[in-house]
Amino acid sequence: MTAPRLEIVYRRLLRCYPPGWRQQHADEVVATLLDVADAEGRTRPSPGEAANLLAHGLAARFGASLGLLPATVRNRVAAMAFASVATLSCTLFVVAEVLPGPWPADGGADGGYWLDEDGLTFGPFVTVGAALYPLPVLAFVAAAVNARRVARAMLGLTCLAVLAILVAPLAAPSIDAERPQLYLLVVLGLLAALAAAGYSATASRRELFGAVATHGLLLAGATALSVSSFHRTYPGSPWNRPLHAYRGYGGLLDTVEMIVPAAVTVGALLATAASVRRPGWIVATFTIGGIWSILPIAESIRYDRWGWESNYTGLGFAFVFGLITLAAVVDLFRAAGLKVVRTSDLPHKIPGSPTRPEPNTFTARSTPPGPPPAP
Repeated sequence: MTAPRLEIVYRRLLRCYPPGWRQQHADEVVATLLDVADAEGRTRPSPGEAANLLAHGLAARFGASLGLLPATVRNRVAAMAFASVATLSCTLFVVAEVLPGPWPADGGADGGYWLDEDGLTFGPFVTVGAALYPLPVLAFVAAAVNARRVARAMLGLTCLAVLAILVAPLAAPSIDAERPQLYLLVVLGLLAALAAAGYSATASRRELFGAVATHGLLLAGATALSVSSFHRTYPGSPWNRPLHAYRGYGGLLDTVEMIVPAAVTVGALLATAASVRRPGWIVATFTIGGIWSILPIAESIRYDRWGWESNYTGLGFAFVFGLITLAAVVDLFRAAGLKVVRTSDLPHKIPGSPTRPEPNTFTARSTPPGPPPAP
């Protein structure tokens, strides 16, 4: 590989860095990399060198993107994501992994299903999710005692555990253990990643505890509704059947998916009231509500359980979510201290002195500009 070709490769690797960083440092870094390659007699980047550039470039780009958001918004998004992943994991661990018992030996009210199996595929648990769910719960415990580094480490381990469960069937196809639905794992991974990225020393434990209490009430209500719905649909059958919480009609996950649109809508209304004095909550509700909405969307696409009704429900929710999006944009502007003013609202120009718009404003003309003055 010639020197010009090697320079092209290095510049392609540097595309991982933010554009502003490349404008200031790209030429200097490329020259240094070429000198090192020439001294070592290399004609292409080494694997370690390429991995180092990719990792640091993505980290710099991610850090730059975080810097676009005010700290208050990041903290509130992280608090809601943290509360979501902790409470959802805790509920799934108890309801979907601990409470389910083996199938009755005689079939019982289930009509003789799985007479020769107990329905527990991961030791005493139903799925390999039992190895994942304790991690975000332990992260919340660490955050509660102000052990922030431990909390972020446990959230990072949650992301790695999600990734491991996703790729496990490819690496070891002979494993027979059940795993939670893919879209559930994706939701947990996204929430854990947002919590780990935004959780910082400036995060408020009070906001975190409040978000956990809110999500805990939501999931407790979903569990009670699941039990009630199941007993009406299957009278006399045990509610704690293996895999029912994940895939059964009226199970916990099915109930959560059914109430997510209403919960996001109500949450947006409450966030609107809270954001009057404390901006950032609508952005947090929009972000976390959008991630939770993956559950009913994926469920509807895969199983189409609600038939023609899902079309009207989906259109209505899309309209409401569009309004929430607009409210989130306005809320983000307010949290960043930005406002839109008209030129007629600006101070009058004093003859002989320049007029400059106020900082943190977007200027909009009240009337279209006229023709240029005659020479």
